[in-house]
Amino acid sequence: MAGECLVIALILGVLNIGFFRAKRKNWGLAVLPLGFVPLATGLVMYFTNIVFKVQTTFLLPMIIIFTSMVVSCIWIGISTEILIKTKKMRIMYVAASVGFVFTFSLIMLIKYYFALLPA
Repeated sequence: MAGECLVIALILGVLNIGFFRAKRKNWGLAVLPLGFVPLATGLVMYFTNIVFKVQTTFLLPMIIIFTSMVVSCIWIGISTEILIKTKKMRIMYVAASVGFVFTFSLIMLIKYYFALLPA
């Protein structure tokens, strides 16, 4: 699961680089919090499972995913106020971004829960 998270974070990172290279820094900064949940989850799970060889229970991924989701949603709210000027665009950005982060976090929690069930 750590590999999939890191690939998703890499794809969003490439999207950010594209925005920055196209001189759209506001959109690059606005897309940046979307990759925080997969990056944080992927790095922590990679280091605990592969580097330190520690088997995790459901509690550690749940805490990591939930905490990174909250941080990402706060980051989205702050970046909305700073970067986006029109009210209609703010509403659309917040709805899409928070929806993506929440749905992604929910999918990850369900996947971790079912991965830990005995076969």
